[in-house]
Order: sequence, then structure tokens, then C-alpha cells
Amino acid sequence: MQRFADDDAGYLNWISRNPDGYVVNTNRSPSPSYLILHRATCRTIAESPTRGGRWTDQYIKLCGGRAELERWAHEEVGGPLKPCAHCE
Repeated sequence: MQRFADDDAGYLNWISRNPDGYVVNTNRSPSPSYLILHRATCRTIAESPTRGGRWTDQYIKLCGGRAELERWAHEEVGGPLKPCAHCE
């Protein structure tokens, strides 16, 4: 699992190299109330940022396999991942 904060280039490189991977979009201080699980190819986290900013400034991205991200959310944050409505 890789964590990206203030590293759009690294994040975009990861999703381009791991099209079958998953991405958790969450606040800089992850909380159970906002843990969104996306496929790496999801348009909402792989094209242009909707707010015109950067991908990894206000939010962080955790990237990896689905099982390891689910385990991280449960063990480290104490909540389940919420599947993205666009790609799940």
C-alpha cells in the first residue's frame, strides 16, 4: 500500500501503472466518516481534479489492493470503506 500526500506526480504514476488497483480517497486525518474506495481507473480520481486544484493537497490517496485497503480502514481508522458510486 502506498500513501500519497502533496505528490500528484507520484499518485498519477501509480494509477497509470496499476490500472487494476484501488484508491482510497480520504481526509488528511482519515476518519471513518470519509473513506471512499475507487478503482484506479475511476474518472473521478484519475482525470482533472474537479475543484481545479491538485489531487493530493486537501485529500490524501492510499493505493493498493482492495483487501489491504479494507484491512487498513478497519484496523487503522476503525471504519468501513464506502464504494464510489461511479466505479463500483
